[in-house]
Amino acid sequence: MLFFGLITAPSIIIAIDADVDVSILYSVSEEEEENKSIKLVVTEQKETTESIYKKIAFQKLDYLFKSYTKPALNLISPPPEFFIL
Repeated sequence: MLFFGLITAPSIIIAIDADVDVSILYSVSEEEEENKSIKLVVTEQKETTESIYKKIAFQKLDYLFKSYTKPALNLISPPPEFFIL
């Protein structure tokens, strides 16, 4: 209802009295938007492509040394039963 009132109020006021300054209604909403400020925080990226490559290579060592993580034993379940008609 508030949105409908803000949209239709200038038209209704002008229909009643054509000499009224309706720009006040539009400037109120614009002033609220002007007070908003956005802060952007930019950090320097310290990682180079070489350091990213080293991280990936280090993660692959688990595969080379076969030091896999053990799966949770409670996730193992028997296969579903199939009913053939």
